[in-house]
Amino acid sequence: MKRCVTFVLAMVLAIGPASADPVELSTFRDLPRPNPTVQVAYGEALAQGVDVFLPDGPGLHPVAVLIHGGCWSATTAGREQMRHLGAELAQRGIAVWSIGYRRANEAGGGYPGTYQDVRAALDRLTEDAPTYRLDLSRVVLAGHSAGGHLALWAVSRGSLPTGSQLYGSPQFVPRAVISLGGVGDLATFARFVPVLCGPGIAERLAPADKLAEVSPAALTPSAGSIVMVSGVLDRLIPPWVAYDYARALRGKSAIEPRLVNIPEAGHFDLVTPSAPAWKQARSLIEEALEVR
Repeated sequence: MKRCVTFVLAMVLAIGPASADPVELSTFRDLPRPNPTVQVAYGEALAQGVDVFLPDGPGLHPVAVLIHGGCWSATTAGREQMRHLGAELAQRGIAVWSIGYRRANEAGGGYPGTYQDVRAALDRLTEDAPTYRLDLSRVVLAGHSAGGHLALWAVSRGSLPTGSQLYGSPQFVPRAVISLGGVGDLATFARFVPVLCGPGIAERLAPADKLAEVSPAALTPSAGSIVMVSGVLDRLIPPWVAYDYARALRGKSAIEPRLVNIPEAGHFDLVTPSAPAWKQARSLIEEALEVR
């Protein structure tokens, strides 16, 4: 931990003082959010749905799977908080499959429900790809904050023991997972969850005897590449969190996560269209999907 803090401090000193303040939560909340092209339900709960944004043209369309954050908590907005990004990516020729899921503190959420929802929503993508002319050979998973954790978990679930309630072979291998201020090593980060998200979230999301099933750092990912994007000024999930995940994978996985630390960016810059940090994140999505 001391090495991580020293690393981040050295970066901050090297770039000097910020020339612009990070995006505040209130600014992010007030962004206009267009309606999706269609909504797909994969369960009975309101959270068990997918916002689909489709670009013009016949397809086959490359796909960005978006997974929203919000502390794994139902006290924050669900998949609608990513609608502004869905509309923008669709305008740039990328279909968007934006996943909702039951959070840790709502009925059916936590372990195993939250993870089963993510699995079901991805399986539904495979089923509905012909209907919406989606190209499953060109898929990227992009999750913000808590959604970054779930994106990393989703591409690692194939390494779970077959007896696990969460086991399931992925139906496709994404070209990349792009974690935007996400948590990869839940074991090291769990002690911060009560402070950031409130009591009870960590216990329901990751019971002590199930932690190895839900922490991506304890599993082996299956993806073309993994990119951990962090804002240097992120006070909620600082860059050392991504570093911990990358370190945990060394010697265990053939994939070496790429660490991208964006100067002057905070937690919400990564998902705010006017912020340079989002433009950099978007370029990573487009690069992985070979969209020009």
